[in-house]
Amino acid sequence: MKNKRFAIKHKAKSSAKVEGAIDTALKSSFLGILISAGVGLALLFASTAAALMTDDPTAFVDPVGYVSLFVTSFLGGFICSKLNKRAPYLVSILCGAEFVILSMLFSLALPHSLASGMNIWTRLALHALSLILFPLGTLVSVKSSKPKRNKARKRR
Repeated sequence: MKNKRFAIKHKAKSSAKVEGAIDTALKSSFLGILISAGVGLALLFASTAAALMTDDPTAFVDPVGYVSLFVTSFLGGFICSKLNKRAPYLVSILCGAEFVILSMLFSLALPHSLASGMNIWTRLALHALSLILFPLGTLVSVKSSKPKRNKARKRR
């Protein structure tokens, strides 16, 4: 009888830990998407200001827009993994999914968006590529945050 109570208590504690981890992952992903969107907007404003200084500001709209999307996705994965170090890949995937859903909704809602002249499959491929870049940013973040081991010196 005592073992049954212990098992029930242990199960309740572990399910509470899982629920707490999911809550922190969702909070971190929402905060990460806000920071990523801010970084993306700053990048777009900087690229717009640079384009307005040229003779033909509309010459590089498409390439700069795609580069901004992909750099924002990569930095979003980096930022999301720094916000939650316990489950960086989960938070990165959640943040990437949120980012893709928001960018798809904005591209459908705005009449002259970046991908308005493309068919749906090309749009989905671009969004899938931006979703893939989130875990790549996390991979770079996780690799750069690992402590380096000091090699033991040989004594003479």
